[in-house]
Amino acid sequence: MSIDTDPRADPQAPSTPVGTVAPGSALPRLPGRRNPRWIALGVVALCLGALLSALVYARIAAETTVVAAARTVYRGEVVERADLTTVRLRGGSLPDTVPADRLDGLVGQRAAFDLPVGSVVVGAAVAAGDVPAAGRAVVGLRLATGRAPETLLLPSAPVRLVALPPGTTDTGATDRLAGKTYPARVVSAAPGADGASLVVEVDVARDQAPTVALLAAQERLAVVRDAGR
Repeated sequence: MSIDTDPRADPQAPSTPVGTVAPGSALPRLPGRRNPRWIALGVVALCLGALLSALVYARIAAETTVVAAARTVYRGEVVERADLTTVRLRGGSLPDTVPADRLDGLVGQRAAFDLPVGSVVVGAAVAAGDVPAAGRAVVGLRLATGRAPETLLLPSAPVRLVALPPGTTDTGATDRLAGKTYPARVVSAAPGADGASLVVEVDVARDQAPTVALLAAQERLAVVRDAGR
């Protein structure tokens, strides 16, 4: 008959002090130390990223797309689609700019003043005025070479139509017209089909239009370019 008893501790076995780890057992993991310098750098990076995002957003929000001249349009000319383009502009830099979504509404109107290529188009730069306006008339002239400064006859340029003496010795009422001048503005100018003349359309006062047309038919007109723009 045997009796089970708890094994007795070996009095010769070395004792393990409290708080130490026995040889061969796994060491407990110690928490890693955090470097305050890296933490500070991370905070600074986050702040800089937020500031940069705010600046980019503010810049984009302040910009707007407006209409600009893709090529030079002279005062009085009809604005065509190819004359216009769009550019990005900081908001508030120029007053009365035309938003890009209103570009098509400018097509077909007339330039109120010269629009140099690359310039921003403002609302007052175009007008829907008809040509001829009330009390005015447009007369076509065919001028011989030397009777007009061809390179200066830009649309809406102010000119004077000078009546020349008749080409014959016949006397009559038209002789009294020699030397008279008639203020006008150029509507358009183009070389004649014969290659030796210039066809000019001018805007004149309605009551002077018959006289100007008569002188033009008699080839008794010369055009003088005046200052004005």
